[in-house]
Amino acid sequence: MTDRAAASVDALERRKRHLPHWEAPGEAYFITFCLARPPAVDLTEARFASLVVAALCHFDGSRYILYDYVVMPDHVHCILQPTVADGRTEPLSRIMQSLKGWLARQINAAAGRSGKLWQTETYDHLLRNVADYEEKSAYILDNPFRSGLVQQGAEWAWCGRGSGVV
Repeated sequence: MTDRAAASVDALERRKRHLPHWEAPGEAYFITFCLARPPAVDLTEARFASLVVAALCHFDGSRYILYDYVVMPDHVHCILQPTVADGRTEPLSRIMQSLKGWLARQINAAAGRSGKLWQTETYDHLLRNVADYEEKSAYILDNPFRSGLVQQGAEWAWCGRGSGVV
């Protein structure tokens, strides 16, 4: 048995650090991960934002299906669904640890800095139905507009959709 197979979710599970984390095989999640305080970089600088988008898209179709995403100055929102193999999925915490770890190394190198980049814990919300997805998708795609970064959400370069189709 490989490490990846040994660490998998095959039924509804609840994990808790500071926030509760519900996981179920084949389900999609609304996820937010934030820079540590005070923010060390502005994620919307092209050199950082392009790294975030590339990292999110890299495992789209293999480890997870990526639906929607947005890169904001100090946080990232996305909707993703871990892929199912033999009725099991890789734990979301492991996917996020890998993603945030790689991004921390790349962004720190690009910024000429070292040290902690992300807050330790990630917010995740298990999507319950299509209406829940549509609400979170709209939130993601409208976030740059609501934050005053653009006049219309469609203008934001660091916002988009992966291969996932609802």
